[in-house]
Amino acid sequence: MGGHAEPAADGGGAKSGVQIAMALRDYIVNHFWWKLLSLLLAALAWLTINTAFQKEESLQTSPVVTSSMRSFAMVPITLLTSTFNTNRFRTYPETVSVDIGGTANELQKLQPAQIQAFVNLTEAGDEKQFRKPIQIQLPRDFTVVSMTPTNASVERITSSSI
Repeated sequence: MGGHAEPAADGGGAKSGVQIAMALRDYIVNHFWWKLLSLLLAALAWLTINTAFQKEESLQTSPVVTSSMRSFAMVPITLLTSTFNTNRFRTYPETVSVDIGGTANELQKLQPAQIQAFVNLTEAGDEKQFRKPIQIQLPRDFTVVSMTPTNASVERITSSSI
């Protein structure tokens, strides 16, 4: 008995239950490290391919938002003064051109009345003429790309200059 099974006496070649269990055990135990290495390589290959598919799918489904620009010419400049200031002022220029950035769909809905250009004179001193930056107020989700001019000349109106 050199490690192999003798044929059964009935001539049919049926194996006993112990021999079948030993054969199944040998499928797992024989060359165990090679089998484990093969299993790890298969898992690594699956993980790599699955990650590549998920990345490709996320690239296909991610929305591409393009930014557009729309120009508004002749936006009137409003003067922002303190309630205690009784002086009158005049600006030059009286209007500003503004380029607004945002999504194309939202820019189409934007009305010129929603764009407010103003010069803050709440801290104006006693000077007769001075320059102040023009500020733009927009609805949310829009940005000022550019404006011309960026500053306004402000002149205090006195009774002699009327």
